[in-house]
Parts: sequence; C-alpha cells; structure tokens
Amino acid sequence: MNGSRRAARAAHRPAVPARCPFGHCRSWRTGLRCRRMGTSVLARSAPAVVTLGLSLALASPASAIVGGRQATPTDNPAQVGLVIRGQSAQEALFCGGTLIAPQVVVSAMHCLGTFQGEGGDLARRIDVIGGAISRVDPGMQRVQVASIVKHPQYDDQRTLHDVLVLKLAAPINAPTAELAGPGDEALEAPGTVLSATGWGLTDYRDDDSQPTVLKQADIPLVAGSVCESQFGSSIYFSEVELCGSSPNGRPDTCQGDSGGPLVGRVGEAIRLVGIVSYGPASCGVKGNAAVYARVTAERSWILGAAGIADTAPAPTAPAAPVVAPATVRKTVRLRIGSISCGATTCRTTLRASGSGRSQVREVILRASRPAQEGLAPAKRFVRAKRAATGVYRASTLLPLGRVTLSAAAYNRDGAQISPTVRETVVVE
Repeated sequence: MNGSRRAARAAHRPAVPARCPFGHCRSWRTGLRCRRMGTSVLARSAPAVVTLGLSLALASPASAIVGGRQATPTDNPAQVGLVIRGQSAQEALFCGGTLIAPQVVVSAMHCLGTFQGEGGDLARRIDVIGGAISRVDPGMQRVQVASIVKHPQYDDQRTLHDVLVLKLAAPINAPTAELAGPGDEALEAPGTVLSATGWGLTDYRDDDSQPTVLKQADIPLVAGSVCESQFGSSIYFSEVELCGSSPNGRPDTCQGDSGGPLVGRVGEAIRLVGIVSYGPASCGVKGNAAVYARVTAERSWILGAAGIADTAPAPTAPAAPVVAPATVRKTVRLRIGSISCGATTCRTTLRASGSGRSQVREVILRASRPAQEGLAPAKRFVRAKRAATGVYRASTLLPLGRVTLSAAAYNRDGAQISPTVRETVVVE
C-alpha cells in the first residue's frame, strides 16, 4: 500500500527546479527538507530553522498542524490554499493563505521559493482554493491568480516582512477576514491564545502525514524574548513578528502551513493577527517556538497593495496629552543624532539636554512615510533605550523612501516634556 501510494504521488509531483529555495538543504528520510539558517543561529547551535511552506521539488508534496484537531467550517472560513496550476489540490497544495476580500489573498513571500529559478510571471503558476475545509470537497472553489504583489522590504535571509498579496482572476464565495489594526493590541499580547489552521504536515518526520481535511490548533503567544533566544536577535524582530509556543510543544504549525492564518475573534468578526512564517524543522517539540508575521505592522502595506481603503483610525503612540514647553519649569531639549542603516535595521542616538533632563522617563521615536510612487503610507514608533544619562539609543526597521523622523521626551506621568524634533531621511 505504501509503495503504490508513493508511486502515485511521484507521478503527480510538480515539475519545479530540484533545488532548495533557501540555499541550505539537508538529506532527510525520503527526500530533502529545506532549512534556512541565519549566521547567528548557526553560531549558537540552535535548532535548524525551516520556513513552513513545502518545497514540492524536494519532497513528496505534503500539505498540517501538529496536534490540534480537525477544523470545522466555522473555525476560519477565510482559509485558502495555494496550489500549483495544472496539478490536483490533493497533491500540489504548497502553502496556505487568507481571503481578505473576495478577490484578494494574503500569504507569505517565502512561499514563492517553490518556484525558485523560474522566470516570468509566477501568477500563471498558482491557483487558489477556498470555500471548503476538505481539499476533495466538490464544493471547493478553485480560482486562478491574476497578479502577485511582493513586499518590497522582504528579506529572504531573515524571512522579514514575509507577506505577499495575491489578486485573483475571479472572486471566491466565502467569508473574509479583517486585518488586525488599531484597537486590537490585546490580540497580540503574550498569553493570548489564537487559532491557526492549515493543511500542513501533522508529523514533521513523515512526508505522507498531510491531511485531506483542514486542521486547527490553539496557539498561545509568548514574549518576543523567547524567539529572540531561540533564533537570535539578528533573526527575530518583535516589531514585525509574533512568537507562538505551546507549553508542551503541541499543537504547532508545521511545513505546509506557511502563509496561513493566525486569527482571533472580536465578536463575530475574524481578525487576521499573524501569518505563518518559520520555525524549527522539528515541529511540535516541547521548548520550540514558531514565528508569525505581525499583521498590524504590515497592515498599511497590505491594504495599499490590495487596493483597499483603510478606514481604521491611524495608530498613535501611548503618550499622555502634550504639555506645552512654555509651561514646563525645567527645560528639556532633544537632538536626533546621525542615522546608520544596515540591511534591515536603522540605528540612531538621541541626546537630551537642559535642566530637566533628569525628569526624562522615556524617549519615543516615530517614523512616518506619506504615500509615494509605488509605496503605501507607513507609520511606526519605537521606544529608545536609555544608554546613559541623557543618552538614548533607538533601533528600528524604517520603511523605504522619504521618511520623516520625529522624537519627543516624556516624564514618568507620560507627559511630553520636550518640544518635538523632526528630521527627514531617505531610506533606500
């Protein structure tokens, strides 16, 4: 039985280049499992890291959740699957996704690694299935992808900004998910239990462990320091990523769940909070965590790429009402120092001076990019860390393009005690 099943699967194996999308492969059982490792991970002898899509050229197509349970139609009706065009959904589903509009799907950028080495328009190679929880359900809808919008800041070395927008040639008749945004901070807090769904492996040691019916898992969020410790601070960035880990390792997402949803509910509304990205190759093992792209950090880009208007109020930093500098008895002046940018992170030093600098409790640096040619509006803020008296250092991921930086100092009551200083930079 097993031999005939493998022969049948091999006959339907998609004809994609036989190479690892991420450059680091390791022989494993019946095939090769792709594992992308960052330098810091190798140096720390941490577990091998694998993005959670399936490399269909390197192993038999497998398509879920380790542990968990069989999903119901109401768990996440916005779940969709990405399938190689011209292949069956049972044999060639390689990633998941989320329907956020009838003709718009959000998934993970690294899923395109399935087509590593192929030129031309990859939209012609992908179909999307949705509207049912079983891949063989006669009611499962299958629609061609019309176009793909890639995240311009995607870093395949660190799997940062692991977000992709797919525009469909026709609508899928199924409920859609809302993107988490302002007011949904509680959904991102450590201890919050969110729901993941997918058709990925149920046992990382068995390529044949893909389910036909969607599976669901309750995933608790944990502090970002857990993922920083596991993967390295140069790999995991809490500003754009979430960390999830079950106390006993299970349930967990696994290979094939990539691009799929991590959702919470607000009343009857489904909120997309995270996108399945990467984790250790050994899914479901106690002590291991997995990483999800943080949707609130990517919300502006996703909506812009999808052509959907953002009706939510703009996010604001948690600052108390501004106190006019004229009413402050002791003065505080703030200065933004020189800015240096690496591949993904920009750093600067802020200096506070004046008779009131001892009252400074925190310094907040904001970055704002208005809509520019080919770029959607973007906003973010970061609390600078105190390095010495009057010296604060900030490190953040700045959006590309012409960006306005603004900074202000606050006292222990949250009141602003310095004028806001601004500087404009161009990030390329």
